[in-house]
Amino acid sequence: MQNILVCQTGGWIGDMVLLTPALRALKHAYPKSSLTLLLRPRVAKLMETHAYVDTCIVDTKSRGRYRSLTRLVRQLRGTAFDVAVVLHPTSFRNALLPFLARVPIRVGTNVSGRGMLLTASCKDTTSVHEVHRYLRVLQLLNINTAPDFLEFWHTDADREMIQDLLHAAGVSEADRLVALNVGTTWRTKRWDMANFAEVIHQIEHLIPDARIILTGSFAEQTLADDLPASLSAINLIGKTSILQLGALLERCEVCLTCDSGPMHIAAAVGTPTVALFGPTDPLRHKPYGVGHTIIEKPIVCRPCYERTCHRQDAPHLCMTKIGTAEVVKVLETQLHQKARVA
Repeated sequence: MQNILVCQTGGWIGDMVLLTPALRALKHAYPKSSLTLLLRPRVAKLMETHAYVDTCIVDTKSRGRYRSLTRLVRQLRGTAFDVAVVLHPTSFRNALLPFLARVPIRVGTNVSGRGMLLTASCKDTTSVHEVHRYLRVLQLLNINTAPDFLEFWHTDADREMIQDLLHAAGVSEADRLVALNVGTTWRTKRWDMANFAEVIHQIEHLIPDARIILTGSFAEQTLADDLPASLSAINLIGKTSILQLGALLERCEVCLTCDSGPMHIAAAVGTPTVALFGPTDPLRHKPYGVGHTIIEKPIVCRPCYERTCHRQDAPHLCMTKIGTAEVVKVLETQLHQKARVA
């Protein structure tokens, strides 16, 4: 196969990180192929430098669904793809595009009636991790999907930038760093900033040689406004690119985060992660790999996958039930284990 099209327009950073084992398996199976990834604008810049992606095609939908569809179909036909691997788990459009573009081999999950658009399909399942949800599709091409570890594609230049940024903040190479990723795209997945403040206070007291680093996107910069000025956390929210964030998390001994893209980046760079889960299911979305800790509460209405909490009696109960004492204890254990290894 010379030209491979992979369709995944989910558009979230975490999706792209979890997609990597499938992209790697495709390139290993067909090392001389050209792999094109169909994606959304939000992650286009991130995936331009991905080790297993040769070309990106951005589905902007900026001119309406029909006009953008016909434009993309013409573009795909011009490339003469040999196979289309539809890895978006639910999108009908992701299967329709290669069908209209007359890609001869089209594989994906049979969901929402899109099986009729594919030349081979398998049943979808939400009872496995998203990494394996992607990899299952490759079995339709008889591709060996092992090994299935994550990767992140930051560079030495990103590491040098982070080293300079930390040095400017008074951090030495010997300092122990703890990342607190305070934001997430859904309001329902967030933990209250007062809880993060208490965690910072406790860790500063229990592990005095640990430095707290706050991480997050540019849009989340205002979250730190709610933290007491007396806390000595180093605020790097919105001060790194996504790839630089990978270098920063790689430098940290542990990362505390809610279900988010940075959670998957931390797992990909090998940083032990303490992940707080509410409306989503950790079976599908937990940090992939070993050494991570999941904290969740058995609330009857979860996982709901709602971006707005509809509980009237106790809004966001799945997240408010997670207490700071439990989180601090797990972080303390992780840091003591790291100290013993060192």
